[in-house]
Amino acid sequence: MRIAKRNFQIRPTISAGGLKAIADIAVGHTGGTADSASFVFVDDARMIEHHSLYKGIERPTDVLAFPAGDPDPSGELDLGDVVICTDQAARQAAGQGIGYIEELHVLALHGFLHLLGYDHERDSGEMRALELELRPRILGMRHGGC
Repeated sequence: MRIAKRNFQIRPTISAGGLKAIADIAVGHTGGTADSASFVFVDDARMIEHHSLYKGIERPTDVLAFPAGDPDPSGELDLGDVVICTDQAARQAAGQGIGYIEELHVLALHGFLHLLGYDHERDSGEMRALELELRPRILGMRHGGC
């Protein structure tokens, strides 16, 4: 699977290799399929813009997922984009007493599961259970720094 990573902020983020590993674990465990996905790291200001534009809420959130839908004309399946707010991740990590990079891993997994079609707002706890099952594998990874 190809992973594109874009960074529009100053905090450390997960490496492309780490993001690929998270995606591979999720796809392998769920039996999903994908050829590519992208992860975008933003600050509060940019996340407020996205959250306001797509959800009508004018405050930052931790992660948004934008599924791409159908395969492109070449037949490749691009799952879409996961947008992660590093400022919000830092606040959440501090509030939960966990590391910032660990929180980024959790948010990357959460967003990627949305791209695979899971929706915690509509299911009966299936996505939450899957996240809890996969978290130890995600948090146990080490890929060259972040």
